[in-house]
Amino acid sequence: MSRRFKIVLSGAFALLAIVLCLAYGESVRAEEESRRQETLTRYGGEVVSLVVATSQLEEGQVISAGDVAKRDWVSDLVPEGAITNLDDAVGKKVTVAVASGAPITQLNLRETGATVEVPSGTIAVSVPLTDKLGVGEGVVAGDRLVAYRVADGTATVLAGEATVLSLPEGAKTLASGSQAMTIALAPEDVSSVLAASTEGSLRFGLPASDVQGVDAGVPAAPTKVDQEVGE
Repeated sequence: MSRRFKIVLSGAFALLAIVLCLAYGESVRAEEESRRQETLTRYGGEVVSLVVATSQLEEGQVISAGDVAKRDWVSDLVPEGAITNLDDAVGKKVTVAVASGAPITQLNLRETGATVEVPSGTIAVSVPLTDKLGVGEGVVAGDRLVAYRVADGTATVLAGEATVLSLPEGAKTLASGSQAMTIALAPEDVSSVLAASTEGSLRFGLPASDVQGVDAGVPAAPTKVDQEVGE
């Protein structure tokens, strides 16, 4: 057997292997599509278009356009938080792995706790969120708040500057202390703010940008935010 014949034969086998792999892939996709159509037929009902993974997506992977596609799905079987728009998935980082062919949900792309950068000279503390804290929907990370202790009809300033470092998603609708807000405080304000939080007397006000020099330890009338919360 000549060397040239061996090379040609090897190339033919390699090409055959590629063809077989492609054929197998098409067979798998056809089988998956068949099962999907059977499910649609069996359950009936309204069909919606969801974004699904075209291959296994691992934690930490950034989704590209080739990683996802739109597929019809029976509305009764749609998982909670399923994504329906490709633009809402492409470019996002996977935080919970997704199996090939499975719908991508908000859970798979949820933001994990990001590293909080604590401003120089301050201490970061977490304060449980309650419906009386005074943190409304207008408050976002980076805002400067004033911390008060409200007791016996008197509001006393505990911290003239409490910078919001992070808020959990949906914090504006929270009515319990199941989640917390992280704020940066001057070291001398930490103990009084935490004590007020523990006893349930802590309130926050959102000052205007031109309000400066709020002194701690000084009795003050509650801000508009505090008054609304106390009503």
